[in-house]
Amino acid sequence: MSPELQPELRATLDAAPSVVRIAPGSRAEAWERVALAREARARAAGRREGECAANESAAAALSSAAERLDAARESARDGLAHTAVDLAIEVVRTLLRVELPAGRYDLEGMVREALSFSGVDRGQCVVHLHPADAARLEGVRFRSGTKIEADEGVSRGSVHVTTPQGLLVRDLDEAVRSIAERLLGEAR
Repeated sequence: MSPELQPELRATLDAAPSVVRIAPGSRAEAWERVALAREARARAAGRREGECAANESAAAALSSAAERLDAARESARDGLAHTAVDLAIEVVRTLLRVELPAGRYDLEGMVREALSFSGVDRGQCVVHLHPADAARLEGVRFRSGTKIEADEGVSRGSVHVTTPQGLLVRDLDEAVRSIAERLLGEAR
């Protein structure tokens, strides 16, 4: 075939050739090999780009999951603190429901402590107790100006001291409520 009838064969190289070798076969085969090589390079570049994109996506998903896990942990910790306080208070209330009717508490110590907080010193005062508690203290000696009085309005284990200055109330239910509020406040 004459040179003017032959199609022009051009090859574009990615880099300057270090060795040139003429491969056997026709021009069509040579073009096919060049096209296959380009396709393989393009496929490899696409694979690398896809892997990079997948890695970036996976890293973003992992970071997002870590943030959600941190938020869930914080939420659980806050919830756990409140649950622990609620459980502790319920245990105290259950114990009080058992121990108060059984009379297993230091009533005399509670009355003496209330008297010391009353500020009445040796002055006149009336200690109001549940009738069952007042009966338990019959024969117990307190300071001379102290009178023990049964009062249906006072719950078991509670002590109300009436003095000339006012009323001091040591109520178990209120004490438990106050402790619960303080613990829940500290848990925040």
